[in-house]
Amino acid sequence: MTRLIAVTRNEFRHMFRDPWLLTTVTVGAVLLIVLMSYTLSVDIEHVPVAVVDNDRSSQSRAYLQGFLNDAFFDVRYWDQNPDEARERVRLGQAHGAMIIPAGFGETILGGEEASVQIIVDGAESNVAAQILGNAKSLSANHSIELLEQQLGKMGFELRMRAMYNPDLKEINSILPALMALALSMPTISAALSLAREKEEGTLESLIATPIRRHQLLAGKMIPYLLVGLLDVLLFVGIGLIAYGVPFRGRLADLVLFSGLFLLANLGISMLISSLVRTQMAALVIAGFILTLPVINESGLFHPLYAMPPDARMQALFWPATHYVTITRGIFLKGVGTRVLLPDGIFLLALGLVLNGLAVWRFKKKLS
Repeated sequence: MTRLIAVTRNEFRHMFRDPWLLTTVTVGAVLLIVLMSYTLSVDIEHVPVAVVDNDRSSQSRAYLQGFLNDAFFDVRYWDQNPDEARERVRLGQAHGAMIIPAGFGETILGGEEASVQIIVDGAESNVAAQILGNAKSLSANHSIELLEQQLGKMGFELRMRAMYNPDLKEINSILPALMALALSMPTISAALSLAREKEEGTLESLIATPIRRHQLLAGKMIPYLLVGLLDVLLFVGIGLIAYGVPFRGRLADLVLFSGLFLLANLGISMLISSLVRTQMAALVIAGFILTLPVINESGLFHPLYAMPPDARMQALFWPATHYVTITRGIFLKGVGTRVLLPDGIFLLALGLVLNGLAVWRFKKKLS
């Protein structure tokens, strides 16, 4: 135990002596989650659109009222014919246009399916996709309102609500999941630490001491594990104070499962650093393995059920996939250890296996 503490103290000493390293594992991780949360969660609002109401009925006005009340749309132009609206889209004055045909109200009163034409500027594909998505959502809401009126006459009442995130704020879902990406900063730094010892030739002097190899690796991991847990507390504070993200679970559960996630990620970084000789190689490989799967396969942006079966199976082997489930469950749903235990057991088992392989590979290489 004394040897382990000595290595850990030495690694802490090196961390505090290197301002760039300390900044990377603390401020860098915080800046990463702040900047990405801001970039990915900025909701587009007040998109200028043109409207052509050829029906001018109470039904068409009721339909358009949803667009007028929605912050996403800014109904800036009321044109007389579709050609004027299309010209505004072509000139860039409006990003989209809604054209309600004559007879819209009569079709609805007759119980038939009414049609509305939505035109978008495809030159900005992201905005165009959001215009179409919001238009479909508002149209669906209006259809539901009409259905509720019909069901009300028959004695039915339709109620809907979104659980855990009633306002469907994107930041509430993104920020907890981004913690899996931000925590790659201290784990990548751990890989660089061992690679630096090899590159500078100081590792041989450590091996010559009575320190066992598993103590050496554990002593180098512990400081980054503790700093990572400190980052977790900072992330929670940022989410609550700066973004208003709800935190319904227990902080102790988040710290516990975050420790298991860091253990698994540190196992990956230690295994990588035991295989390479230079810091550049460790940085490239660890950065690739610890960041790309988080973005592509963890469920951060694309839900697992929407992935092909092979990709879904592959995603389940990455620690980040389970950690994204854990953070969203604790933040938004308030679930505890009993629900998240399977993910925690997987992270613990994976961390033990990867760290065991790192110790074995490190020993084999130096013998």
